[in-house]
Amino acid sequence: MDDATMGTETATGNPGALRPLPALGARSVSRVRALWRALAWSSLPEALQAAPGADAPADGAAASLLATVRVLHEAAAPDHAASRVAQAQRDAAAALGQAPARVLGVERPDPDAGRLDLCAELCGLDARARVGLELAVVTALDPGTALSARVLAGRLGFAAAHEVALLDELLAACAVGAGRMAAWTAPGGALRSLGLLQGAQGRVHLSAALLAFLDGSAPAPLPLAPGDGLPSAGAAAYREMRAGWAQALAGAAAAQRPVLVAAASGEGLATLAEAVAEALGVPLLRVDAEALMRRDLAPDGGPLQADGGRDALAALTATATLWPVLIALCGVEAVANEMRDRRSAVSPWLHALCQVPRPLLLLHEGPVAPDFASACALSGGVPQLELPPPAPEQRAALLAATLEAAGVATADASELAEGVRHYGLGLGQVGAVVAATMQRAGARLGRLRARGELHGAATAAAATPTPSELRAGVLAATSARLRAFGSRVETAAAWEDLVLPADTLEEVRTVARFARLRGKLFQEWGFERKMPYGRALSAMFSGPSGTGKTMVAGLIARDLGVELYRVDLGRLVSKYVGETEERLGALFDEATQTGAALLFDEADSLFGQRTEIRSANDRYANLEVNYLLQRLEDFDGMVFLTTNFGTSIDEAFLRRIRFRLTFPFPAKQERSQLWQRMLPPELPLDEEGDPADWDWLGESFELPGGHVRNAVLRAAMLAAESGKSVGMRHFYDAAAAEYRELGKLAPPYPFDGDW
Repeated sequence: MDDATMGTETATGNPGALRPLPALGARSVSRVRALWRALAWSSLPEALQAAPGADAPADGAAASLLATVRVLHEAAAPDHAASRVAQAQRDAAAALGQAPARVLGVERPDPDAGRLDLCAELCGLDARARVGLELAVVTALDPGTALSARVLAGRLGFAAAHEVALLDELLAACAVGAGRMAAWTAPGGALRSLGLLQGAQGRVHLSAALLAFLDGSAPAPLPLAPGDGLPSAGAAAYREMRAGWAQALAGAAAAQRPVLVAAASGEGLATLAEAVAEALGVPLLRVDAEALMRRDLAPDGGPLQADGGRDALAALTATATLWPVLIALCGVEAVANEMRDRRSAVSPWLHALCQVPRPLLLLHEGPVAPDFASACALSGGVPQLELPPPAPEQRAALLAATLEAAGVATADASELAEGVRHYGLGLGQVGAVVAATMQRAGARLGRLRARGELHGAATAAAATPTPSELRAGVLAATSARLRAFGSRVETAAAWEDLVLPADTLEEVRTVARFARLRGKLFQEWGFERKMPYGRALSAMFSGPSGTGKTMVAGLIARDLGVELYRVDLGRLVSKYVGETEERLGALFDEATQTGAALLFDEADSLFGQRTEIRSANDRYANLEVNYLLQRLEDFDGMVFLTTNFGTSIDEAFLRRIRFRLTFPFPAKQERSQLWQRMLPPELPLDEEGDPADWDWLGESFELPGGHVRNAVLRAAMLAAESGKSVGMRHFYDAAAAEYRELGKLAPPYPFDGDW
């Protein structure tokens, strides 16, 4: 069944009464020929207007024009008319007064109807606009009418039959109205806005969408957007999970208006749109909103394209109107971003989009800016629905179903998915995660086979992805946007490597305990009702550089199984007003979605004290601090701040930080322990010829942990270069080099023979 027939069937509800429709109905062709005939008779010489049709004209031009008139009559011209012009005008008036052929809403479609009639009904055209559409289409597509119109156009001094001026002259002569075709095909005109006709260089053109519909083809090409990439098993689980939302959106779309649907990035909005289309019983067409917008907007920052039209949006309107499809505009957040930068250009385009009288899903990833939401509401009363993030058990169930569909055993799939449930994995990212995980498992399997380490029954077990492979796949999917603001902190140390005073170490353990029990305290024991704000694990670590502040943050994050990202302030702070706040908002939004912990190194540069307002710079700097205070209160994750100058942090921040720890400079005994804790077990030590004196190193070199780590590595390098085991002399030389870099004088080496 072709698209036109399918659309008729849906409208009439009587499939047995339908038949395939031709492109042009007989009534449309007859009406248009009557219009051209009236213009043709009025163009003949007066002697021929009243003469019998059999009389030969005096010149060849009149002969060709008279032949054209006879073609438009579809038979020999009548011989007994007192005035052919008057008769032709009466015929045109009768044709215009004739009721159009009906297709929709009738028991049996008119036998003289065609796809053109169906198009006019679907678009809701009034009588005059319908005549204008018929005139343009029949003149272009009906061979006899097209030939006669070309001859008549040449006789009247026009280069082509589809010139706007000629069609306007015809409509005016037939009492349809003056300048109608020019108005219909101008930017913003009725037929152009509907995506049916276009006017360019003084001529009327049929749109690609209209030609495709008349031909019974698929919709004309639009910039298509990719799907979420969920395999069938994962998509089925997702639809079941979001069934209630799909039904709600189907009900909203049934109102024949656009709907704005917002969700966090990667939450499977395209798959949700498929579920809505299934609920409505129509196909889904995904369209790239940004590409569609940029077809209409001028790249140089001007308002619109050269003639001010919105032909890409008109093509979308035609597709939504003529074909029984649900259109999902993916990536609407790009329109919101462009609107912020070029409001005068994008606002009219957005207004026209919101006025499309058909169900459209505007899919927006990420938080919706208030000005964009209000613009949609004011433009067409577009409702906004925001999907809540899925629960961890829902993410795990969807991931397990997708892993099982990829060939992983049910028990293994459930165990693997449970191990990464705490990550903020978007539902729409599950397919990409599983594909990347299986790719890593396949690469590992190939390496084992190449080394001859895989035989027989061990192959099936080795093909199952490992938890680390799945975790790598999840991180690749969830941390892509966070990497724009900083880098992931890898912590290879263990708690045993931490050297701190006893009281400081106990405070660190308290922070770690709160991190582990935070969910139980707020969710199970009800503290989230008593503390609606400030539920984040926020800790500020102050102290000299190299005392273990970043190490402790990494250890706590690793214990909880979350990723720690060190925020690069250079990528966050901008000299432009408002851009720093925008980047901060995006950072906290991504951290909320992915469940990552944030580490602000040298936090005093961003969380510094507010100043007295003496200039516009002071006011905007204080705005940044105020915005940070607000986001820190709303944030529900983990934030670590490290600083060498704890007293420079704004007091309002200190009140909102749950834990404040001071990391002191290590004492002599602690420095001795640091030297030993930094040694890897594989490091060859010279225990007999030149043993290290840890107590002397700790007492003689006042170095914090970071510098001790550098010195140990430098000592190993010196020993490796000389081909010896690492001895006391290597450690001394390395520590002395660190001292020199710090601008300090190293103590003399006391272990030489002549000391």
